[in-house]
Amino acid sequence: MNYNLFYFILPSISVVFSMSMILFSFIRGKKSTTLYSFIFCHVIMTLWTVGQILENVSTDENQKWVSTIIKYSAITYMSGTWFMFTLLYTNRVKNFRKTCAVVFLLPTIFNLAVLTNKHHYLFFSDYSMGQKTYGILFWLHTLVSYSYLIISIVILLITGLKCVEKYRIQYVFLAISIFIPTALNLLYVSRIIRPGADFTPIGFVFSSFIFFVSVFKYRFLNILPVAITDILDAIPQIIIALDTNNEISYANKAFHTFLPKYKPSVQNNIILFKEYFRKKVYIDKKNMLVMDRIVSSTNKAFTDELEFKWPNLNRTVIFQVNAIPIHEKGAFIGRVIIFNDVTEYKHLINDNIQKNESLSLMTQKLLEANLFRGEASAVSEKSLNAFRDDNSQKFYSATEQKAK
Repeated sequence: MNYNLFYFILPSISVVFSMSMILFSFIRGKKSTTLYSFIFCHVIMTLWTVGQILENVSTDENQKWVSTIIKYSAITYMSGTWFMFTLLYTNRVKNFRKTCAVVFLLPTIFNLAVLTNKHHYLFFSDYSMGQKTYGILFWLHTLVSYSYLIISIVILLITGLKCVEKYRIQYVFLAISIFIPTALNLLYVSRIIRPGADFTPIGFVFSSFIFFVSVFKYRFLNILPVAITDILDAIPQIIIALDTNNEISYANKAFHTFLPKYKPSVQNNIILFKEYFRKKVYIDKKNMLVMDRIVSSTNKAFTDELEFKWPNLNRTVIFQVNAIPIHEKGAFIGRVIIFNDVTEYKHLINDNIQKNESLSLMTQKLLEANLFRGEASAVSEKSLNAFRDDNSQKFYSATEQKAK
């Protein structure tokens, strides 16, 4: 029973957990380099476990050697993938390609050493169906691997102590999930415990369980529940969520429709978004101040208007911008920026204002015309009366002269 438990049942559970995490993360996770790195870690864990299971069921030396190649091709990259993920998760990667090249240089050399071991016997100095003896490159690989893993755990714990309380538990859980398989592997490699087969994959069961708890309870890697993302994607306003480092942790479907070529998973900092947006539209200095306010504001709410023009359109686009800080238990954990397109509303108001001004001008002209007409009528009536009085006076004078 113990044989089946350690050799097949627990490793199989580990494979199921890892595959479930891979599928769930890929389907529901926020697409980013960090998420892909996390998925790759679970792919490596799965390959290691599958290789271990195949080793356990091998019936001849050739089968076991193929299983060993699969297993150790994963083992050589395991520590590097977790170290790379840790650097990405803690925002310590400035140049992704350069960092990858440096981190995976030695693991690649060790993997090649495994594949070509029969030509030099530096990774396994002796290999047979019954046993294998480790060579100098294996111990060098072990030293590098443990260094990567220990540094990863230290970085996570230090970052966890510096971050807000809400996210601290995520860093602690992640450090524990790396520590458990590392400790089991150390016990196996050092021969402190001699179970007859590598039991490191058993630690992956506990690690995967910790990841499930982190995802569903603590929103690890922003893998949000389905209902929330569906609701936000159905909202016509552009919505982006920023964490405490001003990194874009979420952007809804309206954002991707507005800027289809912008990739928040790559250009995930709000400063990079501002520079990208500035190059895509015509925007004056006054409205650039609004963009600067979006970038520089942290835990203060504000509402402002942003005006710009697309290069191929001569019409001003107007957005009402709302920055809403998010707090939890008194701690600032991020912001939500909402861009509401009020272009039609603003243009309608401006049209009404122009029409009202035109009507006011017309009314003023009519009043002036009526006033002028009234004055002209009064003058004409006065002249007519004077003319009548003058003629009457002349008539009376002529009558009197005739009477005399």
